[in-house]
Amino acid sequence: MSTTRAKIFLHQLVSELVQGLLPLTIKRNNIVLNEIPRDLCVHADENMFAYIFWNLINAAIQSNQNECIHIEAISVGDCTMLRLKNAGTCFHRTISREYRQVQYVAEQLGATISIS
Repeated sequence: MSTTRAKIFLHQLVSELVQGLLPLTIKRNNIVLNEIPRDLCVHADENMFAYIFWNLINAAIQSNQNECIHIEAISVGDCTMLRLKNAGTCFHRTISREYRQVQYVAEQLGATISIS
């Protein structure tokens, strides 16, 4: 499978995804904080990356009510780790429905998903 790699500014992409999920966020009475540095970027297929992160953010919002969800990114060398904090105790159950497909897409990007 060939992918088109583009320069993706993570803060901007995550902000767009969070904006699209705003009706659900309001319905669940959650707050989502995008704490990713504005200048942090990765080179990846934007559509695949958006698919992965939309599913993770959506699951975090659906598994929480009255919570603050933090989205963070840490970059060390050529490795970037994205983290959702306060994803809720039901997050595992919510994401498990989509996990295999999301993990498959992540693997196509050379990434992995870890849930703890």
